[in-house]
Amino acid sequence: MDFKPFKMAQYSARLSARLGLPLQNLHSSNPQPWTWDELSTLTNTDLAAWLTQAPLHYEAVQGHPQLRAMLCQHLYPSLSANDVVLTAGAQEGIFLVMQALLKPGDEVITFSPGFEPLAQVAADAGAQVKILPLVADQGWHIDWPALEQALSDAPRLLVINFPHNPTGAQLSEGDLRRLVNLCEQRGCWLLADEVFRGLEHAGTARLSNAAELYDRAISMGVVSKALALPGVRLGWLAAQSQSLRDQLLVVKSHVSICQSSLDAHLCQAIVPHMATLWRRKVAIIEQNKALLNQRLQEHPKFHWQAPQAAATAFIQYRGDDLERLLQKWAADWGWLVLPNAVFLTDEAGFRLTLGAPDMGPIYQQMFTP
Repeated sequence: MDFKPFKMAQYSARLSARLGLPLQNLHSSNPQPWTWDELSTLTNTDLAAWLTQAPLHYEAVQGHPQLRAMLCQHLYPSLSANDVVLTAGAQEGIFLVMQALLKPGDEVITFSPGFEPLAQVAADAGAQVKILPLVADQGWHIDWPALEQALSDAPRLLVINFPHNPTGAQLSEGDLRRLVNLCEQRGCWLLADEVFRGLEHAGTARLSNAAELYDRAISMGVVSKALALPGVRLGWLAAQSQSLRDQLLVVKSHVSICQSSLDAHLCQAIVPHMATLWRRKVAIIEQNKALLNQRLQEHPKFHWQAPQAAATAFIQYRGDDLERLLQKWAADWGWLVLPNAVFLTDEAGFRLTLGAPDMGPIYQQMFTP
């Protein structure tokens, strides 16, 4: 395999190295991580004592059975523990799916802007990746005629990500089921990156998960994003297909072998409290969203399609000097945001976090005309 570096990592590393200083990350897709004290309070658990009870042995390749059962109980009620494979984060999940499903020459369809690994890891596996632009002035929604035309070529895999990174767009339930029907008609696999599920803003409905709707769908989740625990390297893939799950485990045995027993034990204390953790982070996100909307209304060069879910926004830029502006912010203020190129789109703009507290002064400085 020919592994290519991700543009996101390259951009951050090169800018920091060129300036010779650490930069403040203002683009994080995960809300600000919880502290141990916050987690202990919200879960009503002495997590320090809880962790001392964790086994320090290898876990099963498929992952801790009790945790898999808990995930089904809270996220996939019509599935069973056997339908879930635990992973060492979402990045491993993406790798497992692409290696298990794809062979050189297979066609994969995904969208831009988007999370680069959803396209690049498929290309690394030898697939031909077709990237369809989302329609910016329609709230970053799908260009249905373009998608139906692309699906007429009978691709191997369609990759979707809603709630969406980086724009915060959300599908309707009807649109999700339309996607599932299109895939079903063509025998196409569907990978649904659902890592921001749970961070829906007020008035935005939570989508069904794809894995329960279609027997060739894979739902991907992780604790690093909606649950704001990026230091806990645990994710999962849910799928009805036994043959796919078998192949995922073959690939996994060549990579991480199993997830951390410590992470699995900790997550058993956290998963029952998912809804509480989501609500606390959405409150911060919505506060930042209101502040940012006010600032953008007062600035002639910046605008957005207001996000409906997740913890980031994609800020569109009307000028012709975006790269110079972002580098000036980095040099003068130590701010790091990621430009449109790392999200595989020509739509000028950048990703900005909504998930950190006390963002008001930064938004004011950033978007003062």
